[in-house]
Amino acid sequence: MANLFTRSVTGSEKGRQRRGPLIRKTGDRLPYWGEVRWKDWPVYAPPNSNDTNWWYVNTEQNNTPVVFRPYRNGAPHLINRTWLRDACICDKCVDPSSGQKRFATMDIPEQLPIEGVFVGDDGSLSIQWKDDFLTGDTHTSRYPRRIWVPTTPWDRGRLEKLKPHYHYDDFMAGNTGYREAMWTLQQYGIIFLHHVPNAETTVEELAGKLGSLQETFYGRTWDVRSKPNAENVAYTNSYLGLHQDLLYMDNVPRLQILHCLENTCVGGESLFADSRCITKEMEQLYPDFYDVLRRYPLTYHYFRNGHNFTRSWPVIQDNGDMRWSPPFQLPAQPINMSDMGEALYAQWLKAVRKMKPLFEDEYKIYETKMQPGECVIFDNRRILHGRREFDVNSGSRWLKGTYVDNDSYSKRILSIDGFTLRPGWYQPNTSQFEERYPEPKREGTKP
Repeated sequence: MANLFTRSVTGSEKGRQRRGPLIRKTGDRLPYWGEVRWKDWPVYAPPNSNDTNWWYVNTEQNNTPVVFRPYRNGAPHLINRTWLRDACICDKCVDPSSGQKRFATMDIPEQLPIEGVFVGDDGSLSIQWKDDFLTGDTHTSRYPRRIWVPTTPWDRGRLEKLKPHYHYDDFMAGNTGYREAMWTLQQYGIIFLHHVPNAETTVEELAGKLGSLQETFYGRTWDVRSKPNAENVAYTNSYLGLHQDLLYMDNVPRLQILHCLENTCVGGESLFADSRCITKEMEQLYPDFYDVLRRYPLTYHYFRNGHNFTRSWPVIQDNGDMRWSPPFQLPAQPINMSDMGEALYAQWLKAVRKMKPLFEDEYKIYETKMQPGECVIFDNRRILHGRREFDVNSGSRWLKGTYVDNDSYSKRILSIDGFTLRPGWYQPNTSQFEERYPEPKREGTKP
């Protein structure tokens, strides 16, 4: 959730500064994000000394952002004070009966002095607003930890170390094993279940534990098997590169479930990669090209058997996820046939060519040959998946699949008891990723 409301200071900020300063309506220039010297500010942390989630708050000034550093050497999140005050959901700010706010964002003054900052044992942040505009006295707002804890990009080494494998019975029972699996799915975008019953209806039962099954023109469920004259490349035995499903639709499925029923053929290994790992490296290595991929849209389409879909997305989304599915790219992409249009397209080509080696990096790809009784659940909007070619004459390969929609999954996550906290039984180890992808040095901050 942090990506929706906070701004990460990353390597591309330096490149963005060339486009000129941000201007208030009054004509006063806002400071560049890189100019905020947050490392000089007082630090606030949970009482647990082993916790590396630190807050930096300048209580001497009334309009500086609040900074959250999610882990050691991690990119900080800068949160505007107005957003924080606006986000308070106490009974004084939100009517407990109707659930409606008691004030508008524009009512919040530009100057918001902070009297005190407290971080609880559970990682929640409490801010005491001095002379609050609404209450007229000191007003305390509390923000649960789930708002600030970001998802964790992974490469092959990290996922192998994590081992996100869970027993089917524990998951379906809805106990601690279920909560741990759901947390891992939210944090890393992928989990595996084992000892899954060998029944075609199992994927529907699993979907019910994740949200609501999303029916598409492929049906409520579908079979991934090789067949002649296939309407989808997934239904062949050919190599299938990293991609995401149904990007030609407005409502792209959030989760995909694939249950292995048979897999005795030679080849057919499943491939997975975290798009946020790729975009993070792209942003650090090529910040200007990263910005091009965030702005320039790519159009996907599906025209078969009376089904006609077309949808355009930038390759890189605002939250760091990708939209990438080369088999379903519209061959004749919309283009502005002018000097400006040709220049923009040329820049986009350079950008995707810079990104190509990042896709092909074997250290980013997790490869596994699924066995009967195994099931993978992954975030289709974040995780790229693919498959090795397989020999149809050497055996059979049959996966049963279905989708879960975004809204129901998001609501299910928020409804799980304990998800306002980071579970005490799991603490991500970020050192391996930080060594491979160190934070770039930024202007305006001390080393």
